[in-house]
Amino acid sequence: MPPVFSREAGKTYIINDSRTGQAHASPCENACPLRNPIQKMEKALADGDAAGALSVLRASNPFPGVTGRVCPHPCESRCNRAERDEAMAIRSLERFAADHGAAGLRHPVRRPASGKKIAIIGSGPAGMAAAWYSALLGHEVTVFEASPVAGGTPRLSIPDFRLPKDVVDHEVGIILSRGVRVLTNVEVGKDLALSDIMREFDACLAAVGNRRERRLDIPGVEKSLAAVEFLRANNLARGDLSGKRVVVLGGGGVAFDCAFTARRLGAESVALVCLESREALRVPPAEVAQADDEGVAIHGGNLASGVELDPVGEPRAVRARRVDAFHFDEGGNLHAEFADAPETVLPADVVICASGLMPDLEFLRSGGELAGVARTPRGGIAVTSAMSSVPGFFAAGECATGPSLVSSAIASGRRAAFDMDAWLRGEAPGRPLDAWLDEEGRIETAPAPGAAEQKEVAFADIVNDSFKSRAPRRAPKSKKAADAFFAFEELDQGLTPEDAAAEAERCLHCGHCQTCGECVASCPGLILEMGESSPVVRYPDECWHCGCCRLACPGGCISFKFPLHTFL
Repeated sequence: MPPVFSREAGKTYIINDSRTGQAHASPCENACPLRNPIQKMEKALADGDAAGALSVLRASNPFPGVTGRVCPHPCESRCNRAERDEAMAIRSLERFAADHGAAGLRHPVRRPASGKKIAIIGSGPAGMAAAWYSALLGHEVTVFEASPVAGGTPRLSIPDFRLPKDVVDHEVGIILSRGVRVLTNVEVGKDLALSDIMREFDACLAAVGNRRERRLDIPGVEKSLAAVEFLRANNLARGDLSGKRVVVLGGGGVAFDCAFTARRLGAESVALVCLESREALRVPPAEVAQADDEGVAIHGGNLASGVELDPVGEPRAVRARRVDAFHFDEGGNLHAEFADAPETVLPADVVICASGLMPDLEFLRSGGELAGVARTPRGGIAVTSAMSSVPGFFAAGECATGPSLVSSAIASGRRAAFDMDAWLRGEAPGRPLDAWLDEEGRIETAPAPGAAEQKEVAFADIVNDSFKSRAPRRAPKSKKAADAFFAFEELDQGLTPEDAAAEAERCLHCGHCQTCGECVASCPGLILEMGESSPVVRYPDECWHCGCCRLACPGGCISFKFPLHTFL
C-alpha cells in the first residue's frame, strides 16, 4: 500500500477519542491530561494568530489563562525538541494565547434548552469545567459554592504572585456568561441538604476537591496553622507576619506557596521541613530556585516529630528527625524509616502544616441514600465513567480521582459533563466519544468507534530534521520578588509577541502533517502531489515502497502498511 499520512485534526475538537486520520501522535499531546491541541496552537501563534490559538485551546480547556500559569507542564518533559536543544515553552505559549487572543475570539454558542437541570457542588476547576460544557449542551446549571467567591483552589489557594485573581475571575466570568448560576456562601450539608438537591435537579455532580487538611500526628501540631486555610485567609485579606520565624511542614506546591506568602507578609525567616530530598522535591526546579532567591531554607529528608510550645502554649520550635526511606500505602498513610541521628531543632513562632489533603464528604450525610455511596481506598467517591454507585449522582476532580493537577481536574469535569449529558438522554455514560464545535460554535457529538491505534513519534523517528536549525528556547521575562512593584505582583511576565512567535516556530510538529511538500519533492516515482490541504497519493498502484517520503518527512508523519507479497 502507498504511504499513509497522519494529519492534523481539521475540526475544533473538545474530545477526540477516535483520533480519525491520526495514525501518529506527539509525546507532548499524549502527556497533556486535557489532550490539548498543542501543535495547532503553536502553528497559529507562529502565524501571528493569537485568537486562532486561543479558540482551539478554549475548545478543550475553559481555563487556559490558569493552566498557562500554574500547570507543571508534563507536556514539556516529553517534548522531542529537547533532544535537539531545549524543550518547547508550551505553558508560556498557552498563557500568551490566553492573554493576547481574546480580541476577535468567537465564543461557543449554547445548544437549544434541553429542559434538564444539573446541580454542581463546588466551583473549582472540575466543577466549573463541567458547568461550562453542560451549559453549552443546553442544560440549566446551578453551582453551589461554600466560599464567598467562585473559582476554587485557583481563586482561593494559589497566591497572586503566581496567579493573579483577575485571570481566574475573567475565565469564570466567561462561564457565567453562558447562563451558569453560581450560589456562593452556600454549604451543601449545612445550609442545604443534598437530598433536597437530588429531588429538585435531574443530575448532580460533586466536585468539592480535597478540602480537608491532613495533619501530622505529632505533639503540639494542634497549634499549627492549616496550609490551605492560611493561603485562603491571605488571599481574601492580607495578614502580617513581621518579625516572625515561620516553619512550614511539607514539600509540595502548597508548602512552597505558604513559604513564599510568609516571606511577603514580612516573616523574619522561613524554613521548609520536608520528607523529600532537595533533588526529589515534587515542585518544578524554578520554585526551588525561587526559594533560594527569597531566602527560604529547605530541610529535605526530614520529618517533623513535634512542635515545642512555650509556657503560654504558643509555638517556639519545631523538632525534626532525619528520614532514610519512606512510602505511602494505598490509603495514603505514611510509613517512614528514621536515621540514627540527633533531632534538628528549628526556632518557630508560626508553624504551618502542609502535609496533604483528603476528601471532606460530610455533606453526603444529608443526602439520605447517598450517605452510603461507594468510596475509594483513600476515602473519595468511587465512580465509573463519573457516575457514582447512586444513579444520577456523579463526581469529578480530586474528590473522585485523588490528588491531581489543575489540568487533570478540568479534564475530569469536562468528561463528567458529557457523561451526565449521555445519562440524561437515556444513554450509557462513558462510551468513546467525539465532540467538536461546528461552524456556528455549537457542540456536535458522535459515538467514537474506539480509539485508533497510534504510534507516538520519538525524536529518532524524525530522520529529516535539517530544516530546523538549533534555536534557544524563548523564556518569559521574570521578576525577582525584590524587584516587584508590590509584594504580591505576578513574577512571571510572560512572552512578548516576538518571542511567542519565535518560540512557536521551534515546534517540530511531531506526527502531524504540516503540508511542507518534502515528501512530494522526494518521491522518485512521482506518485505524490500536493493537494489543496495535504499531500495526495495520485498513483497508488505505482508506489515502490522505497520509503523516500518517510525519510524526507520532517515530522515523522508517514507510515506504511506493506502488502503481504512484499514480505515473500
